[in-house]
Amino acid sequence: MRFGIFYIAQWHESKTQEQTLREAIEEIQLADRLGIDEVWLGEHHFSRLGLLSGIFSFAGYVAARTERIRVGTAIIVLPFRNPIVVAEEAATIDVLSGGRFDLGVGAGYQRQEFDGMGARLEEARERFQESLDVITRAWTEDTLTFHGKFTNVEDLQVIPKPLQVPHPPLFIAASTSPSSVEYAAGLGIPIMLRGPTSTMGQVPQAIRLWRDTMEKSGYEHAHIDPPVSIDIYVAPTMEEVEQDPVGRDDFMLKIVDKIGSPVGKDGTIPGGYEAWTNRQRDRELAGQPGYDVLPTLRGTPEVVAERIEEVRGLGINHIFGYFGFPGLPHEKVMRSIEMFATEVMPRFRDAPAEASTAGSG
Repeated sequence: MRFGIFYIAQWHESKTQEQTLREAIEEIQLADRLGIDEVWLGEHHFSRLGLLSGIFSFAGYVAARTERIRVGTAIIVLPFRNPIVVAEEAATIDVLSGGRFDLGVGAGYQRQEFDGMGARLEEARERFQESLDVITRAWTEDTLTFHGKFTNVEDLQVIPKPLQVPHPPLFIAASTSPSSVEYAAGLGIPIMLRGPTSTMGQVPQAIRLWRDTMEKSGYEHAHIDPPVSIDIYVAPTMEEVEQDPVGRDDFMLKIVDKIGSPVGKDGTIPGGYEAWTNRQRDRELAGQPGYDVLPTLRGTPEVVAERIEEVRGLGINHIFGYFGFPGLPHEKVMRSIEMFATEVMPRFRDAPAEASTAGSG
């Protein structure tokens, strides 16, 4: 199995912005030392949901402060950016990290963010698909000539080129829309499952759809395990596991319920986001046959290991997640990372994790 740690740097009221970002770096460095495979960084703007608005700057800093952990984005919202700049930024980090960069991308969905960036949510899907084409061609062609709806360049030398050949691994975020899953598989690109897909019990369905479409499209896929986001928290006792989230666990949900939607103030839903109309239905179906809600990976090392076995039984072999929750003291997040890496992860590895040299408390 592969395991990763996930950050959007949620800004809890109990901490400063600087403290939030610096603690995230320390936690990622610990994960690097302990042999966790990857760190995934998520972009957000204009709310306490996440401080990684300058996601490429943060990813480059992470790459410089770590040695072996892969550094990925989960995700870059392509409609916010010129795709040629994305290709340049990603390639630069790939070169400087020694080929440790993964690019996870998505179309985005938060109307507040689109409005603030001066982008049209109604164009998001179309811009996303064109941008993905531009990026891969900018990486792999000596000079880029592209005449599309949003990008028009002639004989452009896009440099540097990535270190990884033919380019850094790509992942496409899938949320509530089957069309996103089918689109990714039609290109032979792995999906990345997080957010509503995980909480509403749609992950096994999405993975099956992705594999079926990969098969129909002629792509090998048995060796690929799409990454799935599941929250993780490891503590010495179940009492701590149950008490530590009290008063903190709904921080993100309160924000997401307020701003995390593509629906306009007048109730309109832009094209390509029709699946959002089914979210309440999916919440009601979650847990019924065919809707396998993933177990929360919170508990003592023994409990978390048992729940990972349940997850494996659903065909999931690649997990990433928070190792705590907003507002949790830094030392407890560090402890959670260390306990997972030294007491849980080795059960699913061929070799045990290294001992920590950090004073994680």
